[in-house]
Amino acid sequence: MDQVPVSFESIVPVVLAAGDSTRMGYPKALLPLGGETFLTHILGVLRQVGLARPVVVMGNAAADIEPVIRDWPVETLRNLNPGRGQLSSIQLALSRLDPRCLAAMVWPVDQPAVSVSLVRRLAERFLADRAPITCPLYGERRGHPAIFHRALFPEFMEAPLAEGPKGIVLRHLPAAALVPTAEPGVVEDVDTPADYRALTGIGLDAAVGAARA
Repeated sequence: MDQVPVSFESIVPVVLAAGDSTRMGYPKALLPLGGETFLTHILGVLRQVGLARPVVVMGNAAADIEPVIRDWPVETLRNLNPGRGQLSSIQLALSRLDPRCLAAMVWPVDQPAVSVSLVRRLAERFLADRAPITCPLYGERRGHPAIFHRALFPEFMEAPLAEGPKGIVLRHLPAAALVPTAEPGVVEDVDTPADYRALTGIGLDAAVGAARA
């Protein structure tokens, strides 16, 4: 096997966008954020950092999301049963990654408010330490995006869907590399219209209407 590269391109971003957005009532990947969407904003951050080609896992809203990212250099996957939970999307993505990659950076699409500089710091810290998990730390809370060393991939693939990734994280937490940050976006999920207003200062209906105009 070829030697594993040690550049930023050895880290493959996995953007999780398969949820049904039931509480939001609108696909979270397509929520407006400035002149972008949540998903294209995240992809833009990743492009600036220079990581590997991202993998975007979509669910039932795939037909609406795909046209928006058609011109982006990404691999798209569809989780045909996203109701099985987040771990099912992670497993789908990991099953398709280049085996020569060193790690996967898992980034839920409902946490777009993360800076380029922080993502770069996370990548640098991972390449320096090669810890099993590298993630941001806001106060005492761990957040996303989180980088998982490929040594953990078999555990993800074998974990029960009902358990989710939590058990894996807890098992390897003592060896994790935690990167302190003052960015609350790493722990704040945007799940509801109220969350969206708190992030953007704009009501959901007004934002979506303006984006469609």
